[in-house]
Amino acid sequence: MAARPKGPPGAAAVRAVEARLAKRWPPGLTVLTGDDAYHLDAAQKAILDHLLPDGKDDVALSLYGDRKVDVADLVSGASAAGMFSSRRVVLLRDVEALEGERGVLSGYAASPPEDSFLIVRAPKLDARRVLQKELLSLPGVLTFRQVGLDEAKDVLAEAEALASERGLVLEREAAEFLIVVCSCDLYRVASELDKLAAWRERGAKGRVTPEEAREVAAGGGSFSGWEVANAVLARDLEAALAASRRLAEAGEEPRKTLGGLAWRSRSMLQVKARIEAGEPHEGAARSVWAGVPSHVLLEGLARFRLEELLAFPGRLLRAGRTLNSRSIDPRSVVDPLLRDLAGRGPATPGERR
Repeated sequence: MAARPKGPPGAAAVRAVEARLAKRWPPGLTVLTGDDAYHLDAAQKAILDHLLPDGKDDVALSLYGDRKVDVADLVSGASAAGMFSSRRVVLLRDVEALEGERGVLSGYAASPPEDSFLIVRAPKLDARRVLQKELLSLPGVLTFRQVGLDEAKDVLAEAEALASERGLVLEREAAEFLIVVCSCDLYRVASELDKLAAWRERGAKGRVTPEEAREVAAGGGSFSGWEVANAVLARDLEAALAASRRLAEAGEEPRKTLGGLAWRSRSMLQVKARIEAGEPHEGAARSVWAGVPSHVLLEGLARFRLEELLAFPGRLLRAGRTLNSRSIDPRSVVDPLLRDLAGRGPATPGERR
């Protein structure tokens, strides 16, 4: 099976690459892997720009991966002394193209020629495949991990920079919405920003409100568990069921909806527990990023008792296990779950929430 990405978030991995480039990129094998394609591509570009400062260099650069390539030929290409350039840079654009015997890569990685650089692009590495397992075991593997929603603040600045490149200024809530709806994938954020730029009358630039971001993302079919989670926070069962059904009709994987609910429920529980422990409400709400403004979060939390929120993780876990363990209509799992989470009305006067 493909190895699950581990290591620092993609943005941090790019910063580490840039720090090494400021000194001297070491010769030998570099493997770029991980599910954060945006930062993996940024690192690949930075490395190639550093190694080939004059841009396209047909003498120094060799590209492989459009068709099957034997590992011995790949290493030979990286090791051969050039007639017109002492530097050899080889990029394997698709690790799936690689075939041949184990050991050749290990030998090259252990003792590369002084001015030889072999870069392997491998977003996924399958430990069941001999050569990919060998790559995983070698030094020079750089992992670019896609952040989860609980780390979404880490990509806010980059989302805002992408907007700026298009002449747009994202209001904070609009930026947070796009990050959540795109599951922290900056390529998807860029696509939504392109839609926003095209949607604006006569390509008008300037500030983007949360309402505009929601209208364009939803209008393009980019529904997400964000809508379901917001409806649960508002304790609006009808809206939660409607949003869940729109997701299903759009082909959204129900486990992703549960994942969004789990992330939001953790945020709700953390803030509620801080409030119950005596922290000021506003300070507690600002201490955890929940994907909604603090006043919306606090209004939603007033509808729940702490005891109810403590039960959320177990309910979500059971729902996830049911979906994983059998072939079943997802609605028969998700709908009852939403009734459990959002079905009760607001607190009665004097009832502690």
